[in-house]
Amino acid sequence: MKIADAISEFVVKEATRRGYETIFDRAQNVKPCPIRQAGACCNVCHMGPCRLFGKSAGEAKGICGAGVDVVIARNFLRMVAGGTAAHSDHARGLVMTLLSVSRGEIKDFQIRDKGKLLSIAMAMDIDHPSVKELRGEHRVTEGDFDLTPWEVESLTDEDTMEIAEKVALKHLEQFGQQTGELVYLKRAPKGTYKRWEDHNLKPRGVDREIVEALHRTTMGVDQDADSLMDHTLRVGFVDGWGGCLVTPDMSDILFGTPTPQRSAGNLAVLKEEEVNVVVHGHEPTLAQLIVDIHEDPEIISYATNKGAKGINLAGMCCTANEIMTRRGIQSAGSFLEQELAIMTGIVDVMVVDVQCA
Repeated sequence: MKIADAISEFVVKEATRRGYETIFDRAQNVKPCPIRQAGACCNVCHMGPCRLFGKSAGEAKGICGAGVDVVIARNFLRMVAGGTAAHSDHARGLVMTLLSVSRGEIKDFQIRDKGKLLSIAMAMDIDHPSVKELRGEHRVTEGDFDLTPWEVESLTDEDTMEIAEKVALKHLEQFGQQTGELVYLKRAPKGTYKRWEDHNLKPRGVDREIVEALHRTTMGVDQDADSLMDHTLRVGFVDGWGGCLVTPDMSDILFGTPTPQRSAGNLAVLKEEEVNVVVHGHEPTLAQLIVDIHEDPEIISYATNKGAKGINLAGMCCTANEIMTRRGIQSAGSFLEQELAIMTGIVDVMVVDVQCA
């Protein structure tokens, strides 16, 4: 058995019978790198790649003098920097969307959760009269803020857009910031924040730390494994507090904060007699628009005139979670099942934005 879901397992077996390759076949066929099983390999400069493996791997050094601990730390830091770049760029895209909405440049999206916007603006200490007034009343200096419905509804549309613009611009500053610290760090528990401060681990800016990660790991720059691992933590904090936490905040403001939904999730959500559209990827902006229009009477009429019984929208992977938790749209599966969905033969289009495809 290659996958726990019975329906997906059936498709896997059918694919095998027909000679189709799937992710499960590749996982079995790809063998671990023999060098990295018994040591390390470094290819960050033109003098390499340097292979440090075997019984003497612990004493071996690359041409630049880097030992196996430095090589492993370099490789790990570069992987963390790559993942952080992906997550923070996801956040950047949503921040840019919020900025465009606040300036009236995008008409297809709006501010759906003013309470979340206000709470984030207060946590970021945004310079706006309404935000300052509420901060003074709540007397809270960190974390999220619980606002009454009256406080939220008293915010005018003009003030909402002004605050949204300031929040977006403040977040954009975090990417190019060269000194100081990420504004979201203060939302961490005080004890945790103090430890970051004591060990000099607070990241200064999103792009700043990612660039420094590539700099440090270049040949002849940082050849101390402990120092490299310290920066790995710093870059990891960028991922969490400059990317992964920013993204849902922006999504909640633009698309609404998720509430409990009743839904379903596996390949059985696909319908043979309907036009099956699967939205897949990592960012919710495109998927949310498709959710908005997939039940448009004109589109449904076009589909039925061609012989279909309707439009069936389903999600895949991370985008599936976004539209499931906000709109109740069913999920066709996870990262492992995207090929299987296409192999069913009844998916008419799979719409992918970025990542996980």
